[in-house]
Amino acid sequence: KSTNETAVAMAQEGAPEGTVIVAARQEGGHGRMQRVWNSPLGGLWFTVILRPQIDPQYAAQITLLAGVAVAKAVRRLYDTESVQIKWPNDLLLDGKKICGILSELQLDENGVIDYAVVGIGVNVALSAADFPAEVAATATSLNTSLHKDFTCEQVLVAIMEDFGILYDKWLLLGADVVMKEWQKLNCTVGKHVLVKDNDQVVFAGTVIDVDEEGAIIVRNEQGIVQSFNFGEISIR
Repeated sequence: KSTNETAVAMAQEGAPEGTVIVAARQEGGHGRMQRVWNSPLGGLWFTVILRPQIDPQYAAQITLLAGVAVAKAVRRLYDTESVQIKWPNDLLLDGKKICGILSELQLDENGVIDYAVVGIGVNVALSAADFPAEVAATATSLNTSLHKDFTCEQVLVAIMEDFGILYDKWLLLGADVVMKEWQKLNCTVGKHVLVKDNDQVVFAGTVIDVDEEGAIIVRNEQGIVQSFNFGEISIR
Protein backbone atom coordinates (compact mmCIF):
# COMPACT_ATOMS: atom_id res chain seq x y z
CA LYS A 1 0.00 0.00 0.00
CA SER A 2 0.97 3.63 -0.32
CA THR A 3 0.85 6.29 2.38
CA ASN A 4 -1.74 8.16 0.26
CA GLU A 5 -4.06 5.13 0.23
CA THR A 6 -3.68 4.74 3.99
CA ALA A 7 -4.29 8.48 4.47
CA VAL A 8 -7.47 8.39 2.36
CA ALA A 9 -8.84 5.50 4.43
CA MET A 10 -7.99 7.35 7.65
CA ALA A 11 -9.46 10.64 6.39
CA GLN A 12 -12.70 8.84 5.53
CA GLU A 13 -12.75 7.56 9.12
CA GLY A 14 -12.48 11.14 10.37
CA ALA A 15 -8.73 11.49 11.07
CA PRO A 16 -8.00 15.10 12.07
CA GLU A 17 -6.20 17.68 9.97
CA GLY A 18 -2.44 17.48 10.39
CA THR A 19 -2.34 13.68 10.69
CA VAL A 20 0.91 12.43 9.10
CA ILE A 21 1.44 8.88 7.82
CA VAL A 22 5.07 7.86 7.29
CA ALA A 23 6.42 4.68 5.68
CA ALA A 24 9.98 3.36 5.74
CA ARG A 25 9.28 1.88 2.31
CA GLN A 26 6.23 1.53 0.07
CA GLU A 27 5.13 -1.33 -2.13
CA GLY A 28 2.32 0.54 -3.88
CA GLY A 29 3.70 4.04 -4.22
CA HIS A 30 2.68 5.81 -7.38
CA GLY A 31 3.08 9.19 -9.06
CA ARG A 32 1.08 10.97 -11.67
CA MET A 33 -0.65 8.82 -14.34
CA GLN A 34 -0.42 5.90 -11.89
CA ARG A 35 3.28 5.47 -12.61
CA VAL A 36 5.01 3.37 -10.00
CA TRP A 37 7.12 5.50 -7.69
CA ASN A 38 10.13 3.56 -6.44
CA SER A 39 10.06 3.78 -2.63
CA PRO A 40 12.93 1.83 -1.07
CA LEU A 41 14.52 2.27 2.35
CA GLY A 42 16.49 5.49 2.62
CA GLY A 43 13.73 7.67 1.25
CA LEU A 44 11.17 9.72 3.15
CA TRP A 45 7.66 8.65 2.10
CA PHE A 46 4.82 10.41 3.88
CA THR A 47 1.32 11.84 3.49
CA VAL A 48 -0.38 14.71 5.33
CA ILE A 49 -4.16 14.89 5.83
CA LEU A 50 -5.63 18.38 5.44
CA ARG A 51 -9.15 19.75 5.74
CA PRO A 52 -8.85 23.26 4.28
CA GLN A 53 -11.98 25.41 4.24
CA ILE A 54 -11.38 26.94 0.83
CA ASP A 55 -13.09 27.08 -2.56
CA PRO A 56 -12.25 23.79 -4.34
CA GLN A 57 -11.16 25.70 -7.45
CA TYR A 58 -8.05 26.75 -5.51
CA ALA A 59 -7.22 23.24 -4.35
CA ALA A 60 -4.34 22.93 -6.85
CA GLN A 61 -2.52 25.53 -4.76
CA ILE A 62 -2.01 22.79 -2.16
CA THR A 63 0.50 21.06 -4.45
CA LEU A 64 2.31 24.37 -5.05
CA LEU A 65 2.29 25.05 -1.30
CA ALA A 66 3.78 21.63 -0.56
CA GLY A 67 6.49 22.21 -3.16
CA VAL A 68 7.40 25.54 -1.58
CA ALA A 69 7.47 24.06 1.93
CA VAL A 70 9.71 21.16 0.92
CA ALA A 71 12.04 23.39 -1.11
CA LYS A 72 12.42 25.91 1.71
CA ALA A 73 12.96 23.23 4.34
CA VAL A 74 15.54 21.33 2.30
CA ARG A 75 17.40 24.51 1.34
CA ARG A 76 17.54 25.53 5.00
CA LEU A 77 18.53 22.12 6.37
CA TYR A 78 21.12 21.34 3.70
CA ASP A 79 22.34 24.94 3.36
CA THR A 80 21.91 24.92 -0.42
CA GLU A 81 20.22 27.07 -3.04
CA SER A 82 20.35 24.34 -5.68
CA VAL A 83 16.87 22.92 -4.97
CA GLN A 84 14.17 24.23 -7.32
CA ILE A 85 10.55 23.44 -8.10
CA LYS A 86 9.52 22.07 -11.48
CA TRP A 87 5.83 22.45 -12.33
CA PRO A 88 3.58 20.83 -11.34
CA ASN A 89 4.90 18.56 -8.61
CA ASP A 90 8.62 17.78 -8.73
CA LEU A 91 11.63 19.20 -6.92
CA LEU A 92 14.97 19.15 -8.66
CA LEU A 93 18.51 19.37 -7.35
CA ASP A 94 20.83 20.59 -10.12
CA GLY A 95 18.27 19.34 -12.64
CA LYS A 96 17.77 15.89 -11.11
CA LYS A 97 14.59 14.84 -9.32
CA ILE A 98 14.78 14.58 -5.53
CA CYS A 99 11.11 14.86 -4.63
CA GLY A 100 7.67 14.15 -6.03
CA ILE A 101 4.33 15.37 -4.66
CA LEU A 102 0.90 13.86 -5.27
CA SER A 103 -2.19 15.59 -3.89
CA GLU A 104 -5.67 14.06 -3.91
CA LEU A 105 -8.91 15.82 -3.07
CA GLN A 106 -12.32 14.62 -1.90
CA LEU A 107 -15.43 16.80 -2.03
CA ASP A 108 -18.57 16.06 -0.03
CA GLU A 109 -22.07 15.90 -1.53
CA ASN A 110 -22.37 19.70 -1.32
CA GLY A 111 -19.19 20.26 -3.34
CA VAL A 112 -17.26 21.37 -0.26
CA ILE A 113 -13.78 19.98 0.43
CA ASP A 114 -14.04 17.04 2.84
CA TYR A 115 -10.31 16.36 2.91
CA ALA A 116 -7.11 16.62 0.90
CA VAL A 117 -4.17 14.26 1.20
CA VAL A 118 -0.71 15.40 0.17
CA GLY A 119 1.77 12.63 -0.54
CA ILE A 120 5.43 13.63 -0.52
CA GLY A 121 8.36 11.41 -1.46
CA VAL A 122 11.88 12.70 -0.85
CA ASN A 123 15.08 10.93 -1.88
CA VAL A 124 17.01 11.56 1.33
CA ALA A 125 19.65 8.87 1.73
CA LEU A 126 19.36 6.65 -1.34
CA SER A 127 22.59 5.61 -3.00
CA ALA A 128 23.02 5.55 -6.79
CA ALA A 129 22.49 1.79 -6.72
CA ASP A 130 19.03 2.21 -5.16
CA PHE A 131 17.63 3.84 -8.29
CA PRO A 132 16.29 1.57 -11.02
CA ALA A 133 18.05 1.96 -14.37
CA GLU A 134 15.21 3.94 -15.97
CA VAL A 135 15.46 6.80 -13.46
CA ALA A 136 19.15 6.67 -12.51
CA ALA A 137 20.04 9.38 -15.04
CA THR A 138 17.26 11.74 -13.97
CA ALA A 139 17.07 11.28 -10.18
CA THR A 140 19.42 11.71 -7.25
CA SER A 141 19.29 11.87 -3.45
CA LEU A 142 20.02 14.78 -1.15
CA ASN A 143 22.66 13.15 1.03
CA THR A 144 24.56 11.70 -1.93
CA SER A 145 24.56 14.89 -3.99
CA LEU A 146 25.18 17.32 -1.15
CA HIS A 147 27.55 15.09 0.87
CA LYS A 148 25.47 15.32 4.04
CA ASP A 149 24.20 12.72 6.45
CA PHE A 150 20.70 13.76 7.52
CA THR A 151 18.13 11.16 8.52
CA CYS A 152 14.65 10.90 7.07
CA GLU A 153 13.29 11.98 10.47
CA GLN A 154 15.33 15.18 10.45
CA VAL A 155 14.11 16.01 6.94
CA LEU A 156 10.50 15.26 7.92
CA VAL A 157 10.68 17.55 10.96
CA ALA A 158 12.14 20.39 8.86
CA ILE A 159 9.48 19.97 6.14
CA MET A 160 6.57 19.84 8.59
CA GLU A 161 7.85 22.98 10.31
CA ASP A 162 7.82 24.95 7.05
CA PHE A 163 4.62 23.28 5.89
CA GLY A 164 2.73 24.23 9.06
CA ILE A 165 3.82 27.87 8.97
CA LEU A 166 3.05 28.27 5.26
CA TYR A 167 -0.28 26.42 5.47
CA ASP A 168 -1.52 28.65 8.31
CA LYS A 169 -0.44 31.78 6.42
CA TRP A 170 -2.13 30.50 3.24
CA LEU A 171 -5.44 29.87 5.00
CA LEU A 172 -5.28 33.35 6.51
CA LEU A 173 -3.95 35.41 3.60
CA GLY A 174 -4.70 33.38 0.47
CA ALA A 175 -2.75 32.45 -2.63
CA ASP A 176 -0.33 35.37 -2.65
CA VAL A 177 1.85 33.97 0.12
CA VAL A 178 2.35 30.73 -1.79
CA MET A 179 2.60 32.17 -5.30
CA LYS A 180 5.29 34.72 -4.41
CA GLU A 181 7.46 32.05 -2.81
CA TRP A 182 6.77 29.61 -5.64
CA GLN A 183 7.85 32.16 -8.26
CA LYS A 184 11.15 32.64 -6.41
CA LEU A 185 11.86 28.92 -6.09
CA ASN A 186 10.69 27.57 -9.45
CA CYS A 187 12.81 26.60 -12.45
CA THR A 188 9.89 26.58 -14.91
CA VAL A 189 8.84 30.16 -15.67
CA GLY A 190 10.84 31.55 -18.59
CA LYS A 191 11.82 28.12 -19.92
CA HIS A 192 10.91 26.59 -23.26
CA VAL A 193 8.84 23.50 -22.58
CA LEU A 194 6.93 20.68 -24.20
CA VAL A 195 3.55 20.17 -22.55
CA LYS A 196 2.65 16.47 -22.54
CA ASP A 197 -0.55 14.61 -21.85
CA ASN A 198 -0.06 10.86 -21.48
CA ASP A 199 3.37 11.28 -23.08
CA GLN A 200 1.89 12.97 -26.19
CA VAL A 201 3.17 16.50 -26.82
CA VAL A 202 0.12 18.79 -26.94
CA PHE A 203 1.78 22.23 -26.96
CA ALA A 204 5.25 23.76 -27.07
CA GLY A 205 6.33 27.23 -26.03
CA THR A 206 7.74 29.42 -23.30
CA VAL A 207 6.25 29.43 -19.82
CA ILE A 208 5.19 32.97 -18.98
CA ASP A 209 3.47 32.41 -15.65
CA VAL A 210 1.62 30.08 -13.30
CA ASP A 211 -1.84 31.24 -12.27
CA GLU A 212 -3.62 31.12 -8.92
CA GLU A 213 -5.30 27.84 -9.75
CA GLY A 214 -1.92 26.20 -10.32
CA ALA A 215 -2.17 26.19 -14.12
CA ILE A 216 0.87 26.85 -16.26
CA ILE A 217 0.58 29.59 -18.91
CA VAL A 218 2.55 28.95 -22.09
CA ARG A 219 3.09 31.14 -25.19
CA ASN A 220 4.13 29.47 -28.44
CA GLU A 221 6.18 30.93 -31.30
CA GLN A 222 3.02 32.14 -33.05
CA GLY A 223 2.11 34.16 -29.95
CA ILE A 224 -0.78 31.87 -28.99
CA VAL A 225 -1.18 31.65 -25.21
CA GLN A 226 -2.69 28.59 -23.54
CA SER A 227 -3.00 27.49 -19.93
CA PHE A 228 -2.71 23.89 -18.76
CA ASN A 229 -3.79 22.52 -15.40
CA PHE A 230 -3.10 18.91 -16.39
CA GLY A 231 -0.27 16.91 -17.87
CA GLU A 232 3.41 17.48 -17.32
CA ILE A 233 6.28 19.23 -19.02
CA SER A 234 9.75 18.51 -20.20
CA ILE A 235 12.05 21.53 -20.03
CA ARG A 236 14.17 22.04 -23.10
